Amino acid sequence: MILTKTDFKEYLLCNKCLWLKKRKPDEYTAGEFSLFLQKLIKDGYEVESHVQKLFPGGVFLSGNKESLISRTKELLKEDKPIFQATFETEDGLFAKVDILNFNKDTKKWDLYEVKASSEIKTDIKHNHVKDLIFQTIVLEDSKVDFGDSYIVYINREYRRSGDVDINNLFILENLSDQVSEQKELVRYEIKSALDLLSKDDVSLEGCECLYKSHGQRCDCFFKFNPQVPEYSVHNIVTGNKLKLLLADGILNIEDIPDHFDLTDIQGDKVSLQKLNKPIIGKESIEQTLSELVFPIYFLDYETYGSPVPLLNGYKANQQVVFQVSLHVLQEDGTLNHFEYLAGKLEGATRELLDTLKTNIGSVGSIVVWYESFEKGKNAELAELHPEDKTFIEDLNSRIFDLMKVFKKDYAHPDFKGSASIKAVLPVLVPELSYKTLDVQDGTMALSEWEKMIKGNIPDADIEKTKNNLLKYCALDTLAMVEIYKKLKNL
Repeated sequence: MILTKTDFKEYLLCNKCLWLKKRKPDEYTAGEFSLFLQKLIKDGYEVESHVQKLFPGGVFLSGNKESLISRTKELLKEDKPIFQATFETEDGLFAKVDILNFNKDTKKWDLYEVKASSEIKTDIKHNHVKDLIFQTIVLEDSKVDFGDSYIVYINREYRRSGDVDINNLFILENLSDQVSEQKELVRYEIKSALDLLSKDDVSLEGCECLYKSHGQRCDCFFKFNPQVPEYSVHNIVTGNKLKLLLADGILNIEDIPDHFDLTDIQGDKVSLQKLNKPIIGKESIEQTLSELVFPIYFLDYETYGSPVPLLNGYKANQQVVFQVSLHVLQEDGTLNHFEYLAGKLEGATRELLDTLKTNIGSVGSIVVWYESFEKGKNAELAELHPEDKTFIEDLNSRIFDLMKVFKKDYAHPDFKGSASIKAVLPVLVPELSYKTLDVQDGTMALSEWEKMIKGNIPDADIEKTKNNLLKYCALDTLAMVEIYKKLKNL
């Protein structure tokens, strides 16, 4: 049974879920964590292509597993940097090393693990240090004359100016001391993972994720814990409070005792579920909406980010606005729609701003959902286009966050503790649904746009992709219009 670095990540999150994936793949369904790992791998490949330029003369390996391992052995006899050096140990550990570089001073091979983040992370979903230790152990067990272990990550202070400056974009940090300190622990964890995978059968009743917060669950959580409701005590409390409830067999929010120690926000969520009907502050909502000025502009952006800064003045992972939808509601009920979708990265923000300037007048409220996002993107656009700073600052001064109504004055048990538009829309306007669209969320939107601008879809599908993106973003603003109307009708 082969254990890769990605497998090891999954083992650390939930050992049973890894066993099911490897031993009974037909019963395993990929979920959020698998998609998260795929994104890490994709972002890592993009960054690696730039980091490799720091090691001139390097040899990039590709091919099937056998040829990669064979070619790696040959190159270890030379002193050229090796990209994607590949090893498989007798115990079944498998690794493709981002960069192996021969240190001519020490006469040893140094390992460089490339990360697409701007810091070294050690949380349960990332743990860059254990990633590095896993690869270090693979090298040692493969009898490589091994030296130091480095993590390469992105300098958060770097701003692009012209061509990407790889010498200032990346930080190379030697973590050999941390590797030495934790190596025996990781060896033990690796052995435990291999021992588990060698078993023909394990109990599929329950897993340790039962005691973790909602955001730290494995992909197999509901398979192992079918008794847990979709919206459960995990969505309310974490840590010791969660363990106390579970020890008493409490899974349903409605069963949390009235005397249980909760914060005010947690208590309000519990009370709402126990009441099992909406709590609506009609007078407050009426007062809030009366302050909006016509015409009302319902605005939504779609953005795309990359670990390597995309535009001059941008930092790593800074989002570029590539799409806007704008519904304009007049006082007499007339509704018009305007939109923009960039066909390429170059000039996208300039054309997008021109669309806004053409269709947003100097009077009228600008309604968004989660204002810190749009305001933040506007501030970045003002930095990128200082000639339009006055216009953009005026936009921000007129923004109204419709989501605040659902944080303060409108609570519904079917929102399941969320005030996101994806939670509110099905309850208030069920006739509108993202589920009927080919693009159903922001992550899918940026992925499709990336494929389009990088030429990764056939020419015949470009128009279809554009239409899918436009329909998705348009629904975001139309949804706000219809939710606004529902609130007015209260």
